[in-house]
Amino acid sequence: MRTKSYNSPTYWQPFTKTEETSQWVTGINDQLKQATHRADAHVQLETGHLAICLTTNSFWLLYTIGKLGQLAIRTCFDPQMIKGYKVGKISKTKVEYLIEGALGQFQVTVELPRSDYPLLRYTTSLTPNQPFTVQAFPQDVYVLDKDYNPATTQGMVYVTQSGPTSGLAYLSVAKPAEGSLVYFQNFTALNDYFQTTETEPSGTVSVQWPEVGFALPAATSPLPAGQELTISDAFLYLSDRIPQSEFEAADQFLDAMASIYLHLPKSQTQYYHWPKAAERTIEALSESADCGRMIKKHFYLNAYVDATYKPPESMVQLAILVPLWEYQHWSEKPVPLVESLQQSLPSFYDENRQTLMRWLPGGTFTEDKASRSEEQDPAKIDSWYLLHTLMNLGRLAHQGNAQAKDLLVNSLEFVIKAAHHFNYDWPVFYDVRTLEVVKAETDIGKGGELDVAGLYTHVMVQVYEFTKEARYLDEAIASAERLRGKGFELLYQSNITIMSALTLAKLWKITGNRLYFDLSRLGLANVIARLWIWDCQFGFGTDRSTFLGVAPLRDAPYLAAYEEGEIVATMINYLKEVGRDVPDSIRLFFSEYMKYLLHRGRYYYPSELAADSVSQSPKEGRIIHDLPIPLEDMPTGWKQAGSVGQEVYGGALAYILTSYAYKRFPDVPIMVFLDYPVYQAEYQLITKTSGYAVIRLAGTSSCTCRVRLFAKSGTLPTLYLYDEDAANNEPLKPSETAKTYQEYQVQGHLRLRLEWNRGSTGV
Repeated sequence: MRTKSYNSPTYWQPFTKTEETSQWVTGINDQLKQATHRADAHVQLETGHLAICLTTNSFWLLYTIGKLGQLAIRTCFDPQMIKGYKVGKISKTKVEYLIEGALGQFQVTVELPRSDYPLLRYTTSLTPNQPFTVQAFPQDVYVLDKDYNPATTQGMVYVTQSGPTSGLAYLSVAKPAEGSLVYFQNFTALNDYFQTTETEPSGTVSVQWPEVGFALPAATSPLPAGQELTISDAFLYLSDRIPQSEFEAADQFLDAMASIYLHLPKSQTQYYHWPKAAERTIEALSESADCGRMIKKHFYLNAYVDATYKPPESMVQLAILVPLWEYQHWSEKPVPLVESLQQSLPSFYDENRQTLMRWLPGGTFTEDKASRSEEQDPAKIDSWYLLHTLMNLGRLAHQGNAQAKDLLVNSLEFVIKAAHHFNYDWPVFYDVRTLEVVKAETDIGKGGELDVAGLYTHVMVQVYEFTKEARYLDEAIASAERLRGKGFELLYQSNITIMSALTLAKLWKITGNRLYFDLSRLGLANVIARLWIWDCQFGFGTDRSTFLGVAPLRDAPYLAAYEEGEIVATMINYLKEVGRDVPDSIRLFFSEYMKYLLHRGRYYYPSELAADSVSQSPKEGRIIHDLPIPLEDMPTGWKQAGSVGQEVYGGALAYILTSYAYKRFPDVPIMVFLDYPVYQAEYQLITKTSGYAVIRLAGTSSCTCRVRLFAKSGTLPTLYLYDEDAANNEPLKPSETAKTYQEYQVQGHLRLRLEWNRGSTGV
């Protein structure tokens, strides 16, 4: 690959094969040519041909693509010897193979999950004959020509696993045969292996052309004799089409991932009462001396619990204030903290530089310079930081907050000047006084904060919406153009990328230019490619959940409370903005993401975790176990949560989830919880004691969500819940009933009709 420069990071370019292959590639063509045991695989995809092949140390699936190329899929590996195999159970779509090796007994199950879709699944388990430790193991997929030669093949790699994200790789083969594949390793199925060997799946799926896929991580703890363990559960999406643009690649990837997702095992969700969590969190934010402090008669929140050694930060105040403003509207009662935080905002404005600052002007850092992080410098600013702050001011301005509007408008000339200075390609850090680049790239050849051009577009669209001045729309368009050509490298920070996707969808509607909707879907594909589509159930992970989480940065080794809250709120607003034009794959992932965040979000609170699974020496501040403030970081199972700190601004998570998941209607005796996003909710009172509501759900019919109906006080009135569009008029049956609530499991993408009648209950 050619080196990528900071000034022109173009990532949509061919992947060229190098000579730096592993030892597993050398001689693979001779090994496969000389194999004597060959047969049809008993199951066949609609396109291509699937065969089995036995060599001295591996049991292979050979997928032939036309007459020019093939994939060799190593379903199991024994470095000493594969003695033989026999066919087990067979059906039209599934076949089992029992393979005898020196290490023990392998079982390989090959399955076609859908007869009408090019998806292959192969699952391998091993029962060792005697204990042994896993050392070097090969990857499982090899790109070959018709003569089994890997050296002649070429292709393009779009995205692979980054840290503990999903075990996926997406690539196209351009030579000798044309086609694309999405590889996915289901890490949830391997939890017993990770627990037994004290390993984890971070960085285990990669592409080193022509090798693709998963390699068992080396271990120091042995596999026990006689215990069957799953060592691979892989999916392959196989297409004969190569995307012709980054947008076609995004659509192909999203479609493939949605299909794979439907066949994955998923943990059951449990209801958690977020309104109570929201009340406790707001009380802590307002009253705990560890969460905030008074400076010159203004109240400021700390970034982390008891972290007072650096000045207050503008982003932190707004990260709490803006969703709290929305929560205040939801709850129909004032929250005093809103007013306190609003009063402090003007103190962050620097009249000399004519912009809002990150750090409170005049504040001091009390840590010695040697122990400060790289951003702890009053003159240095992170590119995303100022724009995120202005974005939140824009949200308040749209709610009619005149003070926020003035602060935003007064900062615009500075941020526009900066955008022009950087030509809309934002570095990581720059000097707020001179605009000199302090840190250009996230890593060598990776460019700066690539998605920040989308956040700048977001701010410009916000300003255009309430001023209608063409200048700001022109700025938005110029910045949006800088997002082209980034492919699956666009994402720097997950919440920024998804905000960019939302504003690009708006820009499409404003201008009618389809390019912006294409860029919007590309941004969402970047986010979905970084999901943790697996549930960590080893080590400390056995008492918490990570399923369908998304890390704050593309290479972050943990999930983060604040970013997840902001992501789910943005996802819901995206669904409402784009409406019927949202592809099914995106509706599926957005809806399922919300469902699982509502389930696992509780584990950000240290009180929900065992004490020994929470760090007691965080990087920032300290951890107070019973304080209802979430930890910033949720890592994989071998690490304690909270190593970064207890994140005060992450406290927004509880009331974000409350505001978006619970529907309240004035003068209606019921509150409705839905763990899928809601497009629309309308109600009608018929009498003082009866009425109905119609609620339109997101999601797809292939998955289900929870609906729980609460009595606002006392006991429930008489309730009926209907599928509004069903042919019959039968009410749905609740899955759970109690004195104060009824719960239902319903398919996604329904219109629900709720009818109530208080009768003589007095509710």
